[in-house]
Amino acid sequence: MKKTTMKDIAIRANVSVATVSYVLNRVDNQTIPEKTRRQIMELAKELRYIPNLAARSLANQKTGLIGVLVHKSKSLPYWKLHAQLAFIHALEQRLTAAGYHTLLYSLDTDTPSLDIIVERKLEAVFLIDAQDHSFYSISRHFVEGIPLILIDSMIEDKLFKQVVFNYRSALEKALPEDLSQVCLIMEGFNNSLLTRYIRSSVPLADDAVFEIRELQDLLPAMEHHRFKQAIVINEFIGSYVEKSGKFEHLTVICTCNSPEMLGEYVKKILFQGDKAEVAYELMQELLHHSDYSEQVNNCYYVD
Repeated sequence: MKKTTMKDIAIRANVSVATVSYVLNRVDNQTIPEKTRRQIMELAKELRYIPNLAARSLANQKTGLIGVLVHKSKSLPYWKLHAQLAFIHALEQRLTAAGYHTLLYSLDTDTPSLDIIVERKLEAVFLIDAQDHSFYSISRHFVEGIPLILIDSMIEDKLFKQVVFNYRSALEKALPEDLSQVCLIMEGFNNSLLTRYIRSSVPLADDAVFEIRELQDLLPAMEHHRFKQAIVINEFIGSYVEKSGKFEHLTVICTCNSPEMLGEYVKKILFQGDKAEVAYELMQELLHHSDYSEQVNNCYYVD
């Protein structure tokens, strides 16, 4: 099958090849009617146009590449893997629809090497569930002006934007008035500041909060006879807790968008916002505002 060219799109749209080039390469300094822009984008999709990244790079000094960096680990629990893949899939769909290309790269937990990915001249980078000890060793590889957006991580540095679920709001909905028999069971994160943010959102003693990195970490919570009610962050962990039948009341804060895996007697709290959409819109905002490091807000909560 003959490869679709800009000329093919221009003929169908009854416009010049230059106009097609401006639209597909996202050149913003040209006055092109929005109707024409939409028509060109729709034709490019219909004709399965594949852009030439090398030519695009020469034309506007951009590669169109967006990096998604995620830590790999042999002991990564299935619930975290599911959440990561669901987010990456949703983000990639938005990037592709906007004409970007996604470069997914797994970082070694102990010695993250970024030489290969840095050579690709990325326009923006998403870093998922960043480990505390390796964050700055990763961030120094990317020059100022390339947005680095943290997902499921927090850091006290306005230069780096962060997108996380609004756990505080969700926990306020989950907490009963009487906390004497309540425990919190939460998934373990690589990021200590995010963990502190979640734990500070519940007025529970340390011995009533359990971080789960593997299923055997659930045993202390299950064996504790003092707790009659459990609040669980993550529906995969919540499903396992539900099947144990150890608690009289169970509330699950769903972080994987899979509430259907929980029984009808489980109270489910869902986040209505789309984390991938928030992350994508934030990237677009940063790419078009070079002074983003001066913005006051650096953490975006998804309700």
